[in-house]
Amino acid sequence: MNSTKTWITCLFLLIPGLLSAAGNTNGQEEQNIRVIMTEDAGAKLQLEARQAPLAQVLNRISNQTGVRINYSVLPEGLVTATCVGPTVKQVLECLLARKADLIFRYASQTAKTDSPRQPAEAWILGAKFDANRTNPETCLSTEAQQQTMLKMNEAKTHAFQIEPEPDKTDELVKMAKSKNPAERAEAVGRLMAAGRKGDASVKEALETALTDEDATVRVRALTSLSYREGAGAAAAVREAIHDKDERVRLTAVDRAGDDAALLQQALTDEAEMVRKLAAIKLESISKTNVSQ
Repeated sequence: MNSTKTWITCLFLLIPGLLSAAGNTNGQEEQNIRVIMTEDAGAKLQLEARQAPLAQVLNRISNQTGVRINYSVLPEGLVTATCVGPTVKQVLECLLARKADLIFRYASQTAKTDSPRQPAEAWILGAKFDANRTNPETCLSTEAQQQTMLKMNEAKTHAFQIEPEPDKTDELVKMAKSKNPAERAEAVGRLMAAGRKGDASVKEALETALTDEDATVRVRALTSLSYREGAGAAAAVREAIHDKDERVRLTAVDRAGDDAALLQQALTDEAEMVRKLAAIKLESISKTNVSQ
């Protein structure tokens, strides 16, 4: 990853169907979940869960923050996690130990602010992992880590510096050719931000991965390519809307930008989640056009 970047990169996947993070709660289990909102810029949202069902943890986060959290499949078991971050995005990434991919929808921002933007809605996708091993340790977002270290260093009158990370482009490009689909998916996902800018070998690896037999690899390749190439990946995005796997089609909708034709086409998709996201994006484009 570029040494000057400190943000967290999200990738996108899908599991069919859609449910909301809501439901009946048990008093004892609810006592094991604590969500606190503060004015601390790097730790606005603080979560502590001890042996609690993941659905109830998500419900508590949603109720406390007002952010609607959607999911289709969650792992069974109880979660234990301590997560601190400036937004719901970072806290969810921590809670799920980055083993489920996420899509976020943000409301229009009318006023300028230095505070991190909270999403209006979140989708948890591909959550197939052992809930009992989500994140038993304290997890601070990048921003919270920096602020904590800054305060410590200020007390010692030392300057805070981020050590540059080594360039792993060649290693990841090689890994993208692995026989293991999980390794290929990880490699093409990491190439989104960790690959050298303008490197032809990175673009070639991502374009090759667009036709990978594994849908997860195709999803991450499409996300990484569209992020790096912008409008240059438009053809790949339009092609992906015809993919047999709805995770790939959802990613195509997410990366469609203001391509109204593609989004209109997605309104007739067989998958409800694809249709819903396409409708949301079309509505956003319509509002933008009206305001102009």
